[in-house]
Amino acid sequence: MRVIEVQEPGLLTTVQDLGREGFGPMGVSPSGAADPIALRIGNRIVGDAEGAAGLEMTLLGGTFVFPEGAIFALTGSDFGATLDGKPVELWMAVEARPGQTLRLKPFA
Repeated sequence: MRVIEVQEPGLLTTVQDLGREGFGPMGVSPSGAADPIALRIGNRIVGDAEGAAGLEMTLLGGTFVFPEGAIFALTGSDFGATLDGKPVELWMAVEARPGQTLRLKPFA
């Protein structure tokens, strides 16, 4: 299992999947990602199941380290991400080598 070390979580960064449909009659909202299409596409880009969990950020971005390396994708809003200071493209698979740091700026 790969690890993401959260150095700065940003504002309201949460782990989200596609939610739990069908429990409304019991008073449970479906919840899940605010942008389910971006979550599905991001998961497809990196080869995960469409409903796999991802990090969802609001306004302030954050700083994350990949101690073991990882393949990730950034979808949705542009937070001006950099990986060890180099710009990261949206909507594509990116390989982080062990120890690299991903920084996301506040949303403009």
